[in-house]
Amino acid sequence: MSRSSISWQEFARIFLVTGARSFGGWSATALLLETELVTKRKVLTRDQLHGAVAYAQILPGATQVAIVSNTGYRLRGMPGALVATGCYLLPALSLITLFASLYFHVAQGAKLMPHMGGLIAALGGVIVANAYNIGKRHVSHPLLWLAVIAALLARLVLDVNAVIIILSFGVAGLLYSFVAAKRKQA
Repeated sequence: MSRSSISWQEFARIFLVTGARSFGGWSATALLLETELVTKRKVLTRDQLHGAVAYAQILPGATQVAIVSNTGYRLRGMPGALVATGCYLLPALSLITLFASLYFHVAQGAKLMPHMGGLIAALGGVIVANAYNIGKRHVSHPLLWLAVIAALLARLVLDVNAVIIILSFGVAGLLYSFVAAKRKQA
């Protein structure tokens, strides 16, 4: 755990803003935290954040919450994990409460759904843009781009479960790294 030079007020603001801007799930969260904590403030290394992402993906539950909790803990210990998680979740909880109220009391449920197409399309676009930005930053080798395409096709065309894809490519990546390391030694 590293102690951060960021004040508690600024620490809370970073995670509050990240929570408010993280449309698109864990990838958006990771991208925003990387920009803020690795690139801009330099209080974490890229490897530390990638470790939090990797660790969060193998845990049950919401991946983005696990990333935020891990990052908060790394920067400020258990109080940091609690503050980061609470601040990150506050915007989403507020929006969920507002939309639930509107949905059930104002729009009367089913009458609203035909008008949600634009919102859903916009969210889809944001998710695709965030995924591309993550790929652009982290997929640096042509072989890795082939893996991205293979994983995409496995999910969209073959309907392979996402967990199976992630575990398969994780094992394949470890084997590839192991073989490459052995070849360097020879």
